[in-house]
Amino acid sequence: MDDPYPQGFPFGIRDVAELLQLRVRRRQPDSMYTDCPFCGDRRGKMNINFTKNVWRCNYCGESGGMLSLYARINNTTNSDACREISDALLAGDTSWGYEETERKGMPYAGSGGGTLSDTPQKAAKPFTSNMAGGKKAPEFVPVHADTNKESEARPSYMNLQADVEIPQAERAGDQQVHQTYSLLLGMLNLTPAHRAHLKSEKRGLTDAQIDGYGFKSTPPGFLCRSLAERLQRQGCILEGVPGFYLHDKGYWTIRFSSRASGILIPAIGIDGLIRGMQILLDIPFRDKDAPPGKTGTKYIWFSSAAKNRGVTSGSPVHFAGNPFSRTVYVTEGLLKADIAHCLTDRAFVAVAGANNVKPLEPLFALMAQNGTEIVVEAYDMDKCSNAMTARGSSQICRMAGKYGMECRRLTWNPNYKGIDDWQLALRREKQKAQGNAEGCGSPSFKDRYLLGQCGMDALKPEIENIRRGTGEEGLCRVQRRNEGSGSRTAEDLGLTAEEYAVLCRDGTAALERVLDAQKRSCGFRIYQLALDAGETVPFAFKGILDLYKAGYEQPPAAKYKLAADSVLVCPGKWTDGEILKHLSACFGSLVPEENRGCMGHPLASSDVVELKDGMSRRYFYVDGDGFESVRFSPFLVKGQGT
Repeated sequence: MDDPYPQGFPFGIRDVAELLQLRVRRRQPDSMYTDCPFCGDRRGKMNINFTKNVWRCNYCGESGGMLSLYARINNTTNSDACREISDALLAGDTSWGYEETERKGMPYAGSGGGTLSDTPQKAAKPFTSNMAGGKKAPEFVPVHADTNKESEARPSYMNLQADVEIPQAERAGDQQVHQTYSLLLGMLNLTPAHRAHLKSEKRGLTDAQIDGYGFKSTPPGFLCRSLAERLQRQGCILEGVPGFYLHDKGYWTIRFSSRASGILIPAIGIDGLIRGMQILLDIPFRDKDAPPGKTGTKYIWFSSAAKNRGVTSGSPVHFAGNPFSRTVYVTEGLLKADIAHCLTDRAFVAVAGANNVKPLEPLFALMAQNGTEIVVEAYDMDKCSNAMTARGSSQICRMAGKYGMECRRLTWNPNYKGIDDWQLALRREKQKAQGNAEGCGSPSFKDRYLLGQCGMDALKPEIENIRRGTGEEGLCRVQRRNEGSGSRTAEDLGLTAEEYAVLCRDGTAALERVLDAQKRSCGFRIYQLALDAGETVPFAFKGILDLYKAGYEQPPAAKYKLAADSVLVCPGKWTDGEILKHLSACFGSLVPEENRGCMGHPLASSDVVELKDGMSRRYFYVDGDGFESVRFSPFLVKGQGT
């Protein structure tokens, strides 16, 4: 085991973390996960490695050594950080930079009010961290006057350094890991509930695709030992394979549990070997202090890092598709990449976290050798609102350029977060369009006329189609035969009995006058955020509460551009709510051909819709499936002078 006090320092990074009072979410033998004080993420994404004395946030990508951790939080230099940590922990030389103070006999921080020449020393003052908002750290240990040594009672953060270190195994070779995982998956089944989930509308996979990817359900905990023994009898190596560890009683077993039950998702390398596995949890891990909107951790790596002779997963990248593809897409999440590959037949690379791009380096080098020319960054659409995700996106582009590959940034309908969600929605739209083409759910003549989608010249052909379908021989014969109840023709046209009677009696011109009196025109404009490449806006494609959370009372017009300016013909009795609902139906899935030059994406959250008729203008913020009335200043919109 490496020295926990590196390079002659009298403390390690574990002491520094405890001193800074970082919120610990999960402890492991050689590391722990805490909340990140730099990006503010509260899900325990920052790893503090005791062996290497380094830290890294897997969410924002910030990293460094133990001195930089203290220095950056407290806005000081590394040398001052070392001295302050030493003072606070009563360890090491505390006189660095204090020659002048010592000559004057003045008190110094951590001396308890005495001078550098005072003997014996008094108890040190509690350290106060700026990061902790002025809260005091635990009281430190007094020094005995007669021995000048620490008392036997040690604070908890110092006792941690003396904890028994759990030995870890070296990772096994790729072929050994693949063999063990392959045989393990062959011993497992996929429960009907898990198969139904993967085939559901949310995932959209077929039985053949599910079986091809090797998805399996985690087994119950009582089978772990017997599964490990079966693998050993088949000649598998267990030591060094993530998820396997040596039990206290001397036998090898597997780290499965009921608390972490779910679907096993293999992480497959570009060479086709299984490098690791994730678990899609049945019940996400959710911190009790998490905000109400947070669903919790849905995916975890299959790992045994906290167990005897166990090993970390290493967060391997996943490759789905042809390894010699000219174009390869990069996204977040193993299952997302598998689904997107099935829907598009394109090659996908998946990383576990937007900023976990370091493992891509050797893969990109190999892809370039294989003939890949274009890398398409296909991170979730929160890259437009989340600076950390946007940063990971930029790192991918720089890395692709390093190996001579072109990088493109893919965006899509922001009503769908991930590329898999978007592709599944496109498939549903295609199926819906095919259903409409077969005559299912098409609007009536009157509905289309009142919306300005057709003129009176469409009436005669539609009547002829209805006649052929119903066998009616004369335009008004059935109407005359069933005057009390109307006719099938009238119903199919969407006309009332009175309107159909006008048509039969006075002709199409008279019906046109009747229908024209029932419709009106309403002007509308759509404003969308003007996002430059790589720019983020905290509330982009999010609801009204996220706008408020970002510090805005109303949408900041200066961040918007005019995307559409047109007139809607609609029924005269429609309210603003009905007009907005219709606009959402028209613009929410696809951008109409006439608007594709200006409108960057379909209507989505954070867009602003203006309705105007006469002298009145009303503004509405798109909030998911609904609309919120807001104030808006169109004169401040980018490129808008009036």
